[in-house]
Amino acid sequence: MRTTLTLEPDVAAQLEQRRRDSHSSLKSEVNRLLRLGLEHDRGSAGAEATEPFRVEPLDVGELLIDIDDVTAALDLIEPPRL
Repeated sequence: MRTTLTLEPDVAAQLEQRRRDSHSSLKSEVNRLLRLGLEHDRGSAGAEATEPFRVEPLDVGELLIDIDDVTAALDLIEPPRL
């Protein structure tokens, strides 16, 4: 398919740099980047369709230590050296 495409100056400059770096034609580089963008867009659309991740709370009972006593809590994690 033949079409006319008007590129904004910043996009044209980036495209030209990528074309030179890859030693490819403008046509090849435009098609490659469009394919990448379309695949990315398709993947993003699928991600939106899934249910959001939810964390369910778990009741673990009462705390085993008094967290108001910081020194005692730290001693349980790393006993003092004698």
